[in-house]
Amino acid sequence: MSLVTHINKVVEASGKKSIFGLIFSLEGLKIFADGNIAYNKVIRGPTAGNLVGTDSFGNRYYENNDLGYARKRWVLFQDTFNYNATSVSPEWHGWLNGINDFPPTRYEHLKPIYQVAPYITRTGTPQAYAPKGSWANSHKRNWKKVEFWQPPVVKS
Repeated sequence: MSLVTHINKVVEASGKKSIFGLIFSLEGLKIFADGNIAYNKVIRGPTAGNLVGTDSFGNRYYENNDLGYARKRWVLFQDTFNYNATSVSPEWHGWLNGINDFPPTRYEHLKPIYQVAPYITRTGTPQAYAPKGSWANSHKRNWKKVEFWQPPVVKS
């Protein structure tokens, strides 16, 4: 595939009408600022490797055995511009990092009884958990910070 075809696919995936609409948008700024997005979308793209599978979050996993050891497996996240590493499930994480030789689409992983379903954490985003009393928590502090000690009353 040519570079023009890859760029057209990036523009199409972003929902913009033209390459200029993408360049002068926040997504375009992220593509140029974050080399990972640019490399995965323009250089690798979906045509540079074989689609191995898709996980429950909609992420697509690719493999190209002709590339070097550490660069032959990659993921294209469902949310291209606000991706989060916690959206990679444990099974796919093992395959991406070369811990497992076979992807989870080829065999069933044994899951421990204590394992919960994977979820995307919101750390570093406005939706992150803010405990009671945190400055990031929007609720007012409506409790006493200090409770003074009162000596017990002696009954006589």
